[in-house]
Amino acid sequence: MTAQRKSEAEMIDESRRSGRQLAGAFNGGAEPQPINSRVALQRGEHCYGEIPAHVYQFLEGDGSYMKRSGGWTMGGGVFGAMISAVNVTSNAVGNARRRAQAARDAQGQWQHVESGTIYLTNRRWSINTGSTWHDWWFNGVRMSDCDGKMITLELVDLPRTGLVTPHPDYWYVMFSKLAYDRVHMPPPPSDGRDLPAPGAQTDGPRWTHRPE
Repeated sequence: MTAQRKSEAEMIDESRRSGRQLAGAFNGGAEPQPINSRVALQRGEHCYGEIPAHVYQFLEGDGSYMKRSGGWTMGGGVFGAMISAVNVTSNAVGNARRRAQAARDAQGQWQHVESGTIYLTNRRWSINTGSTWHDWWFNGVRMSDCDGKMITLELVDLPRTGLVTPHPDYWYVMFSKLAYDRVHMPPPPSDGRDLPAPGAQTDGPRWTHRPE
């Protein structure tokens, strides 16, 4: 029997719940706990998560009028999470609305650039794409956010970068704690079902902290 594909709203709600549960644990005195990892670490550096991810960057377009469709899809469980977009180019001439749309497209759009495994440490995001490695050190992050679908990083000397992961709010809460010793509380889920009762089973990622 084929599992029913989850909607965008359902996946965002699951992400919000897992992030809020982790933030609640941190507010209750829990601390991030390192995990064993094969990635090479510096002295004093520890790994707190290995995460399958798709990497997007906000890149400039060509200024032509583009009609976008698509959205959040799910294939093969959380490991297949990705953003899909279909771009159809047509004439750049037309009415004022179409010209305004072309101007917005010229400013940039999200484009998939790589996929791989991200290692979250207490100093950096490190991604292994299978053929190369990229390190995004916390001291190079100028702004960051999470909308329940993507973690957005604004990095020195790089285009705006988006990380699409399973339960992105969970990993954004972990990042905020590791990088800034700050507890970020995501917005509540839209379905009204907030934090689970103590001891309840959740379908979020495996926790990498142990409450005292």
